[in-house]
Amino acid sequence: MTDTTASAAAPGWYPDGSGGQRWWDGRGWTEHTAPGAGVAQPATRPALPEGTRVDTVWVWLVALLTLVSSIPIFFFDMTGYMRAVFEAEYSGDTSQLTSAMAGYLAFFAIYGVLGWVVYGFLVFSAFRDYKHLVSVGVERPFHWAFAFIPYAIVYLIGRHVVLRKVTRTAGWPLWAHIGSYVVLIIVSFVWMALMMQAIFAELPLYGDYASFS
Repeated sequence: MTDTTASAAAPGWYPDGSGGQRWWDGRGWTEHTAPGAGVAQPATRPALPEGTRVDTVWVWLVALLTLVSSIPIFFFDMTGYMRAVFEAEYSGDTSQLTSAMAGYLAFFAIYGVLGWVVYGFLVFSAFRDYKHLVSVGVERPFHWAFAFIPYAIVYLIGRHVVLRKVTRTAGWPLWAHIGSYVVLIIVSFVWMALMMQAIFAELPLYGDYASFS
């Protein structure tokens, strides 16, 4: 920025070489400065007052509903179902299999409906949590519509990232959600191992049928 290069310029705002603008009065540069034209200023979120409550029952529902919705699967009588299959396979008696199949279909139909109900309530809980954050002064909270993605962790991570910018929060709902997944995976492996053990224990009972097949 030199007077020689701008000596013929009309008065106005010109780039000053530092990303901003400076006023040229037609004869020389003045002390008046302004942000660069078209330069977007970073949008900041004001910090929340100390002690503002950001975690309510709604975000805890978002965090834990996935775990709760998975619990009924562990009450399905897999051993009884496989026993009926073995009876039909080795003895030809399909009376128990028909009943077992009806129970199987009914259970998973109810389980499927329950899953959709829980999914809808999870999205509603995210919406209520979003409204709460707006009401306590959080500008542009992570949008509740991300809860439509069938993985609650997406909403919880985005929410936590935004809240860390405006308040001190440990993010317990997010960590509780991750912990619930770990518990669910461990319990699922144990349940499957017990079911397989029970099924294999049933096999010797059908040895006589198998020997005549």
